[in-house]
Amino acid sequence: MIFENIDLETKNSILKKISITKEYLRNEIIFNINDLIVSLAFIKRGAVKVVDLNNRLIKQYNQNEIINLPLLFSKSNVYENKYVSLSLTTISFISKADILKLMNENETINENILYLLSDYSNKLNEHVRLLSYKTIRQKFIEFLLLESRRKKASSFFIDYTKSELAIYLNCERHLLSLEIQKLINEGVIANKNKLYTIINFTRLMD
Repeated sequence: MIFENIDLETKNSILKKISITKEYLRNEIIFNINDLIVSLAFIKRGAVKVVDLNNRLIKQYNQNEIINLPLLFSKSNVYENKYVSLSLTTISFISKADILKLMNENETINENILYLLSDYSNKLNEHVRLLSYKTIRQKFIEFLLLESRRKKASSFFIDYTKSELAIYLNCERHLLSLEIQKLINEGVIANKNKLYTIINFTRLMD
């Protein structure tokens, strides 16, 4: 994250001076649509979902993730979606002014933030490419392959329920479930709740 390669004493000293920590109950709104974007938000505990005006899931953020870094540096100064806690959630806030000051004064922090922004851009491009596939099967297979590469494993947990994954892949849940079951029946993958295992990479990529 932004304090990677910063010694613990320095990190704690910085956070003590400039961060504010708040707790949110389950389903409590953290940022609402049209709220001003004035600070960086880091999840110390819990999880946060991003939903649109119709409460459709857009993204989920988990512990130790920053939920709004790209937005903090965008031209827009308001949130276009709603951010809601999924459980008891603790978030640390650092103002945009303090973030800019840190970037100016600390080369390591500046590099870390630039890396995170680049990483976000790459993930966004991956998602756009994933959605460009015509069939649900192709979208789901590409999603599995991306997760496998990202986690460097053939067996891995994903952050989404099947309903959330269907929204992420822009398809109907029951149709996604059918495709997943077909791949299981073909002996290509295995699935238990949020745990997925790629059994045969060659057949999966055919």
